[in-house]
Amino acid sequence: MNKEQAELQRNIITIRIEEPIVESQKSHIAVGASSIIGTRKNQQDSIYTSCGSDMAIAVVCDGMGGMEGGELASQLAIRILSQEYEEREDQQIPEFYRKAVIHMDNGVSGLVRENGESMNAGTTVVSAVIQDDKLYWLSVGDSRIYIVRGNEFEQVTRDHNYKLRLDNLLQEDLISREDYLSRIAKGEALISYIGMGNVTLMDINPIPFQLCDGDTILLCSDGLYKRLEDKEIQKIICRELPNVDQAAQKLTQIVMEKTTGSQDNTSVILMQYHQYLS
Repeated sequence: MNKEQAELQRNIITIRIEEPIVESQKSHIAVGASSIIGTRKNQQDSIYTSCGSDMAIAVVCDGMGGMEGGELASQLAIRILSQEYEEREDQQIPEFYRKAVIHMDNGVSGLVRENGESMNAGTTVVSAVIQDDKLYWLSVGDSRIYIVRGNEFEQVTRDHNYKLRLDNLLQEDLISREDYLSRIAKGEALISYIGMGNVTLMDINPIPFQLCDGDTILLCSDGLYKRLEDKEIQKIICRELPNVDQAAQKLTQIVMEKTTGSQDNTSVILMQYHQYLS
């Protein structure tokens, strides 16, 4: 294992959902999505899905960098990732994700205005691929992926923000508690995103997560989890399943119902895996 792989391995989150033993099987994947502009003037979120009987991909990007820049950044990232997915041939999913991140980062960081000046645009990205009964994911930024299994609801990605860095420094006793509290007001500032140039912080699971019948994967931009608590999100999803499209629409509907002031763009994709034992 080289230095880059070792660093990537260290950055992977291990989730607490118990993994089942799965027999040979055929599978079916259902996908539902919803994206709203909220109270903003522009939609800077972009989403993409492609679904077959035993393989599917979902992507949510949340753009930033001014009205035009954010839109172009998220759209370009989606275009690059979806094209590379369609052209990947026999490439393993983790390797596909690693290469796609580099290409998305280069593309978005190269966006310029008509006068040739850099747009300084960027975007977060979360993506999930279900291949047969295996789940792979990618995250750069602070959009999120959750897994719903029965009564369990687990976030499997980290928010790549300044709070993450502060938490690591505090855990390693490199800063005091007082210093931590004095800096935490800036905790939501992103420390990794597509378009920053030479992006290195990303979460990709090199070993696939074993799915079981009924597992549901939620991908979302921060407009969802900054409006609704995790328990409320879980309750809405579980109430509407197995209709993933209805569940996605319900999530964004309730976001707007609970909005009393400003509301960010909000995008959600739900993927539900079903297995049929042979």
